[in-house]
Amino acid sequence: MNHLLNTCIRFLSFAALVLFIPAATAEQSDASVTDNSNLVQQAYALLESGQSEQAIKAFSQALQADATNLAARLGKAQALLNQQRHEEAFKAYDLVVQHSPAHIFAWNGRGLAAFNLKDFDEALNSFQRATADQPVNGFFYESLAWTYFCQGEYAQATTAAKQATLMYHQNSQPAAYPLLIAYFSQLEAGKPDEARRTLKYAQRNRPAEDAWPAPVFDYLDGRLSAAELISFVTDTAQETEAHSYIGLHLRSQGKLEQAQPHLSWVVSRGDKRVFEYTLARTLHTQDKVALLER
Repeated sequence: MNHLLNTCIRFLSFAALVLFIPAATAEQSDASVTDNSNLVQQAYALLESGQSEQAIKAFSQALQADATNLAARLGKAQALLNQQRHEEAFKAYDLVVQHSPAHIFAWNGRGLAAFNLKDFDEALNSFQRATADQPVNGFFYESLAWTYFCQGEYAQATTAAKQATLMYHQNSQPAAYPLLIAYFSQLEAGKPDEARRTLKYAQRNRPAEDAWPAPVFDYLDGRLSAAELISFVTDTAQETEAHSYIGLHLRSQGKLEQAQPHLSWVVSRGDKRVFEYTLARTLHTQDKVALLER
């Protein structure tokens, strides 16, 4: 299973439709509200079928009829994020949280947009707001963990990754990626024994039928070479993840020069929809500076 940034749509769409289908005001007829609500629902159907550009047009049409329709505004933000129009998405999510500061799904979307822009301070603020009331949502805590890792705050990354693992398990969902975050965070923090325990736990709780990213665990355990790990990938998202984790593994051994080709591959050819893409970009820049200073 690929772990794409926009998997949160399945949560966001439902939340928007449940919370924000507007009631008629004194200035609006019941018929006009119904028509606009139908348009918003049609736009969400377009969004979830992968037709983001058409969804944006439909959401925009709904907002022209009623600029206060937060369901339409949230949906448009999601569609913009899907199209990797991150600056526009950030602004759209920001408008939602200004009008509805308790909307945790909008906060998480705002954080995803900021994360992709490598604005980790705004991403962290957003993800902290999304998790402030400890929702049982592993994706929110995983988003927080990735951001802490990119900022080099490895103790916090480990804690957030463990919370994500717990939340995923409570929802009977796989938690492979938070365990990978925890593993590398513990290595970066100089805690190899804890990292080994995390990897051992991850091996005992492998994805069903050894689905991706189970081969990553085998690579980290020394059972697969880097080339063998890459041979398991089936799409660019998995290939992006494979090169990222190979780079992380080599970095953890102090092999910055050997890690660079893998991180460079992600920077130039990686799938921008996965968290690892932004992580690799961040580490690639840091390591180039470190190598120049040697």
